[in-house]
Amino acid sequence: MRSESDERDDGGDDTSPLPDCPRCGEPVGFVTATGPLTASASPCGCSVPPGLGNRDD
Repeated sequence: MRSESDERDDGGDDTSPLPDCPRCGEPVGFVTATGPLTASASPCGCSVPPGLGNRDD
């Protein structure tokens, strides 16, 4: 259970709906598959796993 103090904005990026790039840590807007096992994150351009944006909600 979260308290009000946990929900206030403390300047962190924990509330971003975008996943973080596993290579550079920047928010990833979208992932472009470049092959069956390779993809490129945008806007940073890092090589990432193709399933990076998939959610298990």
